This record gives sequence, C-alpha cells and structure tokens, in this order.
Amino acid sequence: MSSKPLLMTSAKWFFLLVAVIVFVLFWELLKPFVLTLATAGIFAIMLSPVDSFFKKWIKWNKVRALLVMLATVIVVILPVSIIFIMIATQAGELLQNSDEVFAWLLAFDLESNLFFQKLPGSVQAQVLAIDISAVGIGILSWLQESFGNIVGRTANFFFQAFIFFIALYYMLVDRVKMYKEALRLSPLNDKTDANIVRRIVKTIRAVVLGALTIAIVQAIFATIGLWIFGVPQALLWGSLVVIAAQIPMLGAALVMVPAIAYLALTGHTVAAIGLTIWAIVFVGLIDNVLSPYLVGSKTKMPELLVLVAILGGIQLFGPIGFILGPTILAGVLVVTDLYKSGILEN
Repeated sequence: MSSKPLLMTSAKWFFLLVAVIVFVLFWELLKPFVLTLATAGIFAIMLSPVDSFFKKWIKWNKVRALLVMLATVIVVILPVSIIFIMIATQAGELLQNSDEVFAWLLAFDLESNLFFQKLPGSVQAQVLAIDISAVGIGILSWLQESFGNIVGRTANFFFQAFIFFIALYYMLVDRVKMYKEALRLSPLNDKTDANIVRRIVKTIRAVVLGALTIAIVQAIFATIGLWIFGVPQALLWGSLVVIAAQIPMLGAALVMVPAIAYLALTGHTVAAIGLTIWAIVFVGLIDNVLSPYLVGSKTKMPELLVLVAILGGIQLFGPIGFILGPTILAGVLVVTDLYKSGILEN
C-alpha cells in the first residue's frame, strides 16, 4: 500500500524535473526573440478589430492576415521607420555640433539680450536666478547619453523585423486557437480567464490608442510648429513631446516653452509670438479634444505611471520599449485590479 504512493510521488517529481529542464531550454531558444514576439502579440491585439472587419468580405484567414499586415506596413511601420531615421539623423547632427552648442551656452550673456531687457524687473530677477547655461548643458548631456543608447539599438531593432512579421502573421491567423489553448492551460475557470483577457486587451488599447496616440498627435503638431517658426532640429525636439506629454500639469510645455524662449532670446520675437499661439491652439488643446474619444474616464492611465513606464521601457528595451513599457504597466494594473476584486478568494 505504501509503495504505490511513493512511486506516484517519484513519477511526479521526475515529470516536474523533466518539465523544468525542457522549459528552461525552450526559454533559452526564445530569449533572443521575446521582445519581438511580445510586440507582435501587442500588434495582433490592436489589429484584431481590423481583421474582424475584413472577415465580412474575406473568409480565408491567411489571405486576410496578409492584407492586414500589408496595411500595417504602409500605414504604420513604414512612416514610423522613416521618422525614426530622420530623428536619429537630426540627433547625430546635434551631437556632432555639441562642442559649438556648449561654447554658445557658456558664452551666452542673458543680461545683454534685448528681449530680456524688455521684461519687468521682477521677471528678470527670477530668470537670472536660473543658471540657463547649466540647464542647457544638462539637457544636451542627457540627449547625448539617451539618444546614443536608443540609436545604438536601431540595427538590432530592424534586424528582428522579419521575425516580427512572421509572428504577427501566425498570431493573426491562429489567434482564436491560441486563445482557446490558453484557457485550457490556465488553472483558473474560463469565466475568470476571459475576464482577465478582456481587461488586459481593453487596457492595452486604452494605452496605445489612447494616451500614446494623443501624445503622438501632439508631437506631430508641435514638430510642425517648431519647423514653421524656425527652431533647429524641429523633428528631434518635437519627438520629445511624446514623452513630455505624459508629465502631469506640464506636458508639451516642457518642450514648447524652451523653444519659444530660444526664439525670443535669439532675437526672433515675431516667431516666438507665433510659436506661442501655435502651442496654445494646436498643441495644448489636443488632449482636451481627443481624450474623451480615445481614452475615456474609465480607462485613463495614471499619467505619472505611464511616464515612468515609457522611460523605463525605452531604457530597458530600446525604441520598442515605447510600447512595451506601458503594456507591462497595463498588465500590472489589471492584476492589481483583479486582486482588489477578490480573485484569490474565489
């Protein structure tokens, strides 16, 4: 009687040992492509409504997946890749001229500036209390380090594009099968699993189609304004609005105000006034106009956490961290929400 439980226990532990070895080896195989596969999964979630829309006319899953991927390349991947290359180019130009910029900042005499002299005395005192040269040098040093890190990973980013499209194709074709298999493997009941998946999908879409989309639109309008009114490296500075837009209370002003100040202090007063109007009308009001439609009050992400997730994602994963960071945050918030709802008590 006692030998049978012992044999069963030995068999169980042997199975667990083999399973651990197999999955560790499998993880080593997947590890170089984990970020790519995760990104493909996020895109599959985002594109599933498009795939469902085409299903009305195209019944073949493989043909439909190819069309969705082609549309994604034309509408999203290609423009983003071109813009990223242009940003990297402008960042490179700025870094090449960094010695001249440092010299200009150190030699800049604010008190002799005509625009500064027209300001009220109290405002002049407050501005003089700020070491503008030190601030500018600090920003430039940060750009040297941050953009160097991002651009350095660009080659690997494009290298894995082939894997991304293959994974996206199969995830679009077999997403229903994958979903059902995940439900079968999960130890939770199907209702709970479906609730978890629904919340994660809803939150991811709220992040990517909500907060990040609004920030990208703001960055586009900011870049246009910076270019129109003659700010150097307009695309580079405009791209920073995507991150700045996540900072509560300040948002895009973190980029636009220094740009306006630069124009004013370099004698381009009319351009500074024009950029101020542009920033208020076309950049500042976008969040109020688009947010109710894209985000909504129930799915709006905490701005501070989104900012930390974006910066941490870029630092950890490179350019794709812009999407992966907030996606991980979405998963954390969903798990936290389920815990508060008492999932462990069921």
